[in-house]
Amino acid sequence: MLLGPLALSWPNLALLLGVFAFVGLAARQGVEGKAWWVLLFAALAARVGYAVEHLSSWPNAGTALLGVLDIRSGGWSWWVGFPAGAIAALFLLKQEATRLLVPGVASLAVALLPLGVQHGLTRPAPLSSKPAYETQMLQYLEAGQIRPGEVRFADLPKPMLINLWATWCPPCRAEMPLLVEYQRKGYPIVLLNVGENPGTIQNFLQQTGLSARVFLDSAGLQRAFQVSGLPTTLLIGSDGQVIARHLGPVNRGQLEQLLQQLK
Repeated sequence: MLLGPLALSWPNLALLLGVFAFVGLAARQGVEGKAWWVLLFAALAARVGYAVEHLSSWPNAGTALLGVLDIRSGGWSWWVGFPAGAIAALFLLKQEATRLLVPGVASLAVALLPLGVQHGLTRPAPLSSKPAYETQMLQYLEAGQIRPGEVRFADLPKPMLINLWATWCPPCRAEMPLLVEYQRKGYPIVLLNVGENPGTIQNFLQQTGLSARVFLDSAGLQRAFQVSGLPTTLLIGSDGQVIARHLGPVNRGQLEQLLQQLK
């Protein structure tokens, strides 16, 4: 979803709306300060729950801890967060904890609204023919290569992940080592650079020490897939259609979840 120059994913929009609704209604009950502590405790528990749930995805405990602290990519286990928030409310407010019941239920209802809109907008429609971009040629660069090669989109292995990115995008740069790591492991990950020339891409790869195959969006896939913000990661099915999309940087757990759907 675009909010002026800001590209915001629907789950993150749902989270923000839920937070504002909860705090606003809690302020009417006269418990705004303690509501913020309840939110903080619930969010921290949800992040820790997510990290523990995907513990096998992280190479070590230190990386998992950093993943908990870095909330840019999202990833929450609310089945852990909501009970933790309720316990915090009981601890902070004791008998008056019921004053947060209405704000909690209302904020949950508000948060579900954008998720419902997302489901309606992103639900794939049945197609009677293959998409036009199936026949388009894509240019790609190997490590150290200046002159691009070419391949038809239809000839790429499917299902696959397509990550749309650019070197000027800080979140793209942050997630790139992880994506390159999994690409080099043999996973079908297409790193699709949007709007930059081969020299800029190779300079970035040399500066970061990354060795990867990078595709150029010579077929207009950003427009075809209706990608509004970077980075965006798409799960493409065997029919060339988008099965799932993730706006923003992916962490290791989220990438593992997407790759599981390729099987």
